[in-house]
Amino acid sequence: MKLKDARLDFEALMSEVIFGHGFLHYGYWPDGAPEVPSAEALGRAQRAYFDRLLAAIPAETETILDVGSGTGSNARALTEAGFKLECLCPSEQLNEMARRKLPETVKVHTVRFEDFESDKRFDMCLFAESFHYIELEPALRQTARYARNGVVIFDYFRLPGKGTLAEGEEGTRGTHAEFLAEVARQGVFRVVEDADMTDAIIPTFQVLDHLKNVHVAPFVARIRKDYRKANPVRGFLAELLLGKALNRFQKPGRRAQSFAGKFEYRLIRLERM
Repeated sequence: MKLKDARLDFEALMSEVIFGHGFLHYGYWPDGAPEVPSAEALGRAQRAYFDRLLAAIPAETETILDVGSGTGSNARALTEAGFKLECLCPSEQLNEMARRKLPETVKVHTVRFEDFESDKRFDMCLFAESFHYIELEPALRQTARYARNGVVIFDYFRLPGKGTLAEGEEGTRGTHAEFLAEVARQGVFRVVEDADMTDAIIPTFQVLDHLKNVHVAPFVARIRKDYRKANPVRGFLAELLLGKALNRFQKPGRRAQSFAGKFEYRLIRLERM
């Protein structure tokens, strides 16, 4: 299993256990960061994210291809809202979680969007924090193939000259300007909504940084110290194996500043011309 897949599986499990909804996306904070940074506030913001996503779906939409469906939590909520869906995600682990929560009528495909093959067409394709994993040209080409009416993308893009991928790293592949240029080049869709949501997403990282720096990291430090004291030999061996990783984890988190310096988060709706 890839490290990314393991991380997504763990985050999905924690979301199921802590919040009960299993959302993998960030939170949406239209009123800014909460007065009390907490996991509870993050759970509410993740639900607000879905509600904002739902509001962007055109009223005439009936069928949706949920690209990068993850644990199926968005798909479940969309199904409850009356939409007919098919889902696709390359992670079989996440798809197993999705199938357990979705009706049997919702088909879940274990495949990359670039490799997806079907005779079916959908009113729209939906990307909720999944578009940035796909190269622009094949993503839009496949979208044009499967979306009869349009597309909704709620995701982030690299800032020009920032957020460059390391060799072999998966993640954000294009800037917003590159995306718009590719949309224009292919000439299938036109942009009908394009809103900068970065300021409403950033509090997610402020809350996560607070929880890590104020609560989790001190707890881990205390456990390490107590374990070394109670078990000198095993503690020494554990530090040899895990010490460097734990030291990196205990460094103060600055994800909010890092994200704001590299990415912009946007809600985009495309309509077929």
